[in-house]
Amino acid sequence: MRKRRLFSKIISALIIGSFVFAFLPKDALAVNPIVQDVYTADPAPFAAPDGKLYVYTSHDEDDTKNGFFTMYDWKCYSTEDMVNWTDHGTPLGYEDFSSWAKENSSWAGQVTYRDGYYYYYVPINHKNGTNAIGVGVSESPTGPFEDALGKPLLGPTYGYIDPTVFIDDDDQAYLYWGNPDFHCVMLNDDMISYDTSFGGVSDNGSVTNRGIMKWELETGDYSDLNSQTVKNLQKMFGTGTRMDNGKLRRPTQYEEGPWVYKREGHYYLVFAANGIPERLDYSMADSPFGPWEYKGMIMDDNVNGQGTGSFTNHPGVVDYKGHSYLFYHTGKLPNGGGYHRSVAIEEITYNDDGTINPVPFTSEGVDSVEDLDPYKRVEAETIAWEEGIEKEDCSEGGRNVCDISNNDYIRVIDVGFGEYGAIRFDASVSAQGSESDYKGEIELHLDSKNGELIGTVEVYGTGGFNNWETVSTDIDFVTGTHDLYFVFKSDAANSYKFDYWEFTQDEIPATPTPEPTAVPQDNTPQTPTGPSATAPAASVTTPAPTASDTVKADVAKVTGLKVKKSGYKAVVSWKKAANASKYEVLCSLKKNFKKNVKKLTVKTTKATIKKLKKGKTYYFKVRGISGSIKGSYSAVKKVKF
Repeated sequence: MRKRRLFSKIISALIIGSFVFAFLPKDALAVNPIVQDVYTADPAPFAAPDGKLYVYTSHDEDDTKNGFFTMYDWKCYSTEDMVNWTDHGTPLGYEDFSSWAKENSSWAGQVTYRDGYYYYYVPINHKNGTNAIGVGVSESPTGPFEDALGKPLLGPTYGYIDPTVFIDDDDQAYLYWGNPDFHCVMLNDDMISYDTSFGGVSDNGSVTNRGIMKWELETGDYSDLNSQTVKNLQKMFGTGTRMDNGKLRRPTQYEEGPWVYKREGHYYLVFAANGIPERLDYSMADSPFGPWEYKGMIMDDNVNGQGTGSFTNHPGVVDYKGHSYLFYHTGKLPNGGGYHRSVAIEEITYNDDGTINPVPFTSEGVDSVEDLDPYKRVEAETIAWEEGIEKEDCSEGGRNVCDISNNDYIRVIDVGFGEYGAIRFDASVSAQGSESDYKGEIELHLDSKNGELIGTVEVYGTGGFNNWETVSTDIDFVTGTHDLYFVFKSDAANSYKFDYWEFTQDEIPATPTPEPTAVPQDNTPQTPTGPSATAPAASVTTPAPTASDTVKADVAKVTGLKVKKSGYKAVVSWKKAANASKYEVLCSLKKNFKKNVKKLTVKTTKATIKKLKKGKTYYFKVRGISGSIKGSYSAVKKVKF
């Protein structure tokens, strides 16, 4: 999984089970799966109060134990455009429930928000070997979450997995879960306890199940398929077809992974259905307690002879920025499969009666809902598609991109450079070694990995991976909306790290001040009257502004440029230019300053350019600036180091 720098070879040769990698996403189109550096499953999307869409996932480890699910923690990602996803790391793990949880059981959970806190409902194996549902709490959607109770909220008992949380329009919260049965409780306002005043009581009169509503879907042969109980269940959840040794395994289509939500007055229950391999079906209701009415399949386990690559599935449905989305998981990444799953997304549509149209799974995924803004800080771990890199917690906070090797790349979709375009690129990087140790380059390409090269930044040692510095370059002027590819060049693996990036926009021309509207003059003679009739009338004339009143004086061309070598630094100086308030200093390995440009802006007539390489020839030039007016560049100075 982590050796995806062999990705192109794997695509052409590798077959995972019956899943042929010819179906795997192509670089030019793919956004499914949405995460490529780790295996993710059981997606739980959540539109948060901060305006972002978060998706919380379980995490399949690369190495499985005993050929079964191996899952120790959960992951969190966010987006504002539905195609570029920022990695927020691990907000919660089974170890956060260490007083009662058993390792290797961090299964499908869901997050919701109430009164300043985020609540994460997760199923975990209890130390006694059965299942339980715990709840984590945090003040941030990205965690860290802490065990809110120090014990399970529900359980421990068998079949208590896959919780889904839903808050209705009247602010009443509900929690549903279960395999093979389907359960429900009404959560109290504190979100960490539930109302025991309703629900079932066991046949012997005990109150162990008080507050828990249960739709019984137990396994068995169901010899009396004509009983009213079975008919009622099948009306709610479909007629089961799963067989075991010639006997009916389940009376209904319901298997596991419920997801409950409300939309335009309808209550929806989407669930993993039809046994193994699982597909996604749904039911609808007029109340959060049902009765549910089975409506059919949303996503099949097979499209045009191609399966998802995973024998399980898990739905998550959300409305965001005017669109509706179905999240699910597949086995589409290299070495993927039933125990190595990956989260994907498709857009879904509804009919006038609220029913859902079937959705095929695709490699292309969904379209962006807005452009990504390159003129504000963007985390390097914001990615639509990548090859080869990994991500880790950053010493500066958040995450960074690491394990970078030659020709690894990151793709970011629909970057909106705008009408006036970008002129400079800055990146925060770190590397072992001194400032003279060359580590590699970051190339910026448009629309494909080998597309138009608009700029390159060189990376040198920063004194350690925890010492972050900003490297910059002028770029070929670019406007409009493009996919952006960061292509990494390096002679060695893991030679540098990448934390965040940002472009500088060309200065937007100021809107000119409109000419004042002339006031018509009345030249009709008037007969003076009153006490002041004999005094001459005062005449006040306001002259219209001229062009010379609003245009600043030209900035003079810089002269007297000198460059002095100081080790691997260049001390650049020049004469003061008339009307300049600051200066722009450029240094490049190319005389035309089209590549490998270092740029400084200073307010004095002296600047130091660092991290130059021995044996290389550099070119220097300077110009003065005043506001939006830029003077002519000085003569170019050539110096060999």
